[in-house]
Amino acid sequence: MKRIAILFAFIALCTMTMAQAEVHSLNDPNFTMKCKTGQYLKYTITSNENPYTVKVNGIKGDTENIKKLEIPATITYRKTEYAVTVINAGAFANISTLTSVTIPQTVKTIKKDAFKDCSALKSIKFGGTIEHCGENAFDGTAIAMPIYTGKNLIYYPASMTEYKISEGTEAILEYAFANCKEMTAITIPASVKTIYTTSFNNCDKLANIIISEGNKTYDSRNNCNSIVLTAENKIIRGCSNSTIPNGITSIGKTAFANIPIQKIDIPNSITTIEDSAFYNCELSSVTIPESVNEIGASAFNRNKKLAVVNFNAINCKMNKDFPAFSQCMSLISVNFGEKVTVAPAFSFMNCEELRYATLSNSIKEIGDKAFYECKMLSYIELPNSVETVGIQAFYESGISEPVHSSHLFAYFPNNYATEYSIPEGIKTIAQRAFHYAGNIKSITLPNSVTKIDPFAFAECYELENVTMSNSIETIGNRAFMYCTKLKSITLPNSLKAIENEAFIGCEVLENFVFPNSITRINSRMFLASGVKYITLPKSITEIKENAFEGCSKLKIIYIPKETMSQFKRLLGSEYHSILKEK
Repeated sequence: MKRIAILFAFIALCTMTMAQAEVHSLNDPNFTMKCKTGQYLKYTITSNENPYTVKVNGIKGDTENIKKLEIPATITYRKTEYAVTVINAGAFANISTLTSVTIPQTVKTIKKDAFKDCSALKSIKFGGTIEHCGENAFDGTAIAMPIYTGKNLIYYPASMTEYKISEGTEAILEYAFANCKEMTAITIPASVKTIYTTSFNNCDKLANIIISEGNKTYDSRNNCNSIVLTAENKIIRGCSNSTIPNGITSIGKTAFANIPIQKIDIPNSITTIEDSAFYNCELSSVTIPESVNEIGASAFNRNKKLAVVNFNAINCKMNKDFPAFSQCMSLISVNFGEKVTVAPAFSFMNCEELRYATLSNSIKEIGDKAFYECKMLSYIELPNSVETVGIQAFYESGISEPVHSSHLFAYFPNNYATEYSIPEGIKTIAQRAFHYAGNIKSITLPNSVTKIDPFAFAECYELENVTMSNSIETIGNRAFMYCTKLKSITLPNSLKAIENEAFIGCEVLENFVFPNSITRINSRMFLASGVKYITLPKSITEIKENAFEGCSKLKIIYIPKETMSQFKRLLGSEYHSILKEK
């Protein structure tokens, strides 16, 4: 009888446990558990190893008429005790009847929108210190006073009329003052050790920032109205009335983002302008000093009034995925300074209104896609100093005339002509100079040309004839790739090297004669081409194993008399039967 009673008690306990938790499959990290205030809260396991943790995702079921909510510090699920450490994004948003919340000491992170638009919420009891708080976590609530946990300021109501940070505060968390649109001035106490780049997001009227004397982490030197990270000489947050003092070396990520600043002087001490530093400002012009060596993603993106950029950075890198000046829809003119050596890759791509680009005589390199899709850029003068032009530097721009200096041919407009003679004096055809030149059928290279860079004539689908320079020394890899109508090309004895896949996809090129100056045949020279007859000179000393890979139409390889043993040694046995001396 005693055993039966114990059994019934065990069954009752299991039934109670099942009622408190919604059980899922063993591999499912999600479950639901009832809390003290009666709601079934949804959880996701975030660590299945010690320390065991979960995040709370919200309430399961109807949220109407909920007034009080108490989030537990720990929960036991499948015999394991988990600490609740995170309130997930939007977890309790839009519960209009919720008036009070208790958050345990275990919770360290509150993610964005967690209590957004809980319009009746005016009381929150914190058991511990919040270390991270997301955007709009308490936006739209009835909370009327700043929220501090420990020494961290996590939220300042936008409705306040006086903006003051309590003495002793050590951290101003992410988005703490976000949307305080009426705030015009703020003084940051000497005790503050941590400020985030987003702490003052959307404070549109903020014009004065003062860091109290004695702060060992931050300063606002020379009345700059900015927050300077002292040890790094970096501005992490500015305002509409900011200046950048000499000695500052970096403008931090989003430092001036979305601030209606109209003018800023960037001193010659600045070396780095980080991601989105001046995103969506109201600058009308900007001068990039010589000292800058890196400009981050979208640094000046969406400056709708920016008309002029004076670019003096001597050697600067830019982000290729999110160009620094993208979507500056009023940008008309770019002027490169007299010491600039590189027009950076991707620097002004997609600036569709750009009309004038003045390149200085010091520029040696124009980077990949530097002026890509600058549709209103109709002309550019290439200085003789330029030695290298990057991939698609002028592609899809509005340039309607060929671009070249006295020695380098850089760009041929897509639909410029069907026949073209490159001017005498040109020594190098830059990479992709004629890439996708849609109309070109015949091209003549003067004797001054010694080098054809990679992809120079790639995908010129209408190109039929090339009159080659008698001085050419190098043809780069894939130089004539997919010139599907190229019928013939005569190569001079000055030619020393033809790089890999130079004639890949030349479907109607049937006969190819290597000049006597060539000693090596590189990889996949005629892959997917129409080559039927190849003539090799006695000078050949090396043939790559895959040199004639994919030459499905190849019938005869002509070789000089008395060289059969030489070429059988150089070529694989599959080609021996088509070797023919002449």
